[in-house]
Amino acid sequence: MAEEIKRRYSRQRELIYQYLLSTKAHPSAETIYEDLKTEIQGLSLGTVYRNLKLLEEMGMVRRIANYNDTERYDACCTDHVHFLCTSCGCIDDIDGVDTDSVRKTIPLNDGYQLATLSLTLTGLCPRCAEQHSKNLI
Repeated sequence: MAEEIKRRYSRQRELIYQYLLSTKAHPSAETIYEDLKTEIQGLSLGTVYRNLKLLEEMGMVRRIANYNDTERYDACCTDHVHFLCTSCGCIDDIDGVDTDSVRKTIPLNDGYQLATLSLTLTGLCPRCAEQHSKNLI
């Protein structure tokens, strides 16, 4: 019974999900709240967190990287690769990675079954790398 109540349609949850589908920015719960609070009357940060958790449990969103103790979210739940800039914190999708080949190269011990591939690379984004190079000169 409680499971049915949790999964009933929610306009707030639908708008949070649509927001995530509309962006490649991989926002935090705080960013989602700030961007939607004027559109969704009565929205609280706690409501955003609860709905993100439920959307994650339903397989509709993915929690990706934790940068400066802030979790980020993505509505693309298929296997793909992210790049996290350790300077500015931006997260970008890395296109063109053959995730099927990556899956095949991971030596899992007997008994393990890989469900999803979530790979996050870290380093400097082009903007921060350029700034870093200018600072070295």
